[in-house]
Amino acid sequence: MERTIGNLAQEIRLHNASVYANLSQCAVRRCQVNAIKVIIPSIEPTKTNLPQGSQDLGNGYMLLCRRERTPHTVQRCESDAILQYLTAKDIHVPTTPRIIRWARLQLPNGQVARSAWKELAMTRQPRMAQNVKLFIDGTTTIAEVLFYFNMTIHDEDKTFALVSEYGPPHPELLERSFQTVIACTYRGDASLRLIEVSHIQSVVAMIPHQFPSIDGVLFYLVERPGLDIIRMGGIEDNIPDED
Repeated sequence: MERTIGNLAQEIRLHNASVYANLSQCAVRRCQVNAIKVIIPSIEPTKTNLPQGSQDLGNGYMLLCRRERTPHTVQRCESDAILQYLTAKDIHVPTTPRIIRWARLQLPNGQVARSAWKELAMTRQPRMAQNVKLFIDGTTTIAEVLFYFNMTIHDEDKTFALVSEYGPPHPELLERSFQTVIACTYRGDASLRLIEVSHIQSVVAMIPHQFPSIDGVLFYLVERPGLDIIRMGGIEDNIPDED
């Protein structure tokens, strides 16, 4: 909202009694343009300039730097999650493949999902944007992304995210809040899972909080308000070449 007000203020060209009429016309024109873009999506020119070092995955997904220069092995718990996925796909390997980790993923809605691999290693205040909403087999869950990487499955290149899924919402809080407070336990390495990045729907925040009469710290879900409107207007997260 603040960005929209600022943009409209920049479009004002008059400094007399009709300044508010001019502002009203700018707002109407902005709404008309957005409506046309929704009705005819092809009217919007396609962006062709990709950030330096990025990898376009198609369907609005894009891997962003930073990334490792050479393949590395992963921790034992991470290796077990990857091997479990490969076994389910009837792919049997003696050891986990060495992988090149990526730090960030741009989503079709313009958000940039980050990863614990780089966020937790930052000396300055991390952005804490490694929590995402997943939609898998008709079920919505929340997870923390550890890192992203590419792997070939049955001669097909795929991009994966290794995630740690949060526990189910606390039933008492969910009922008492009329299904509005979604508070979960953080399970860390105990709930690692390998997923394809196409299952990631949006970036969310998981805020730690000690609820009264509830044992232990829970993490409650906060989603970005107005995300659909932002996507309609073509506003995306700022993507520097490197963090």
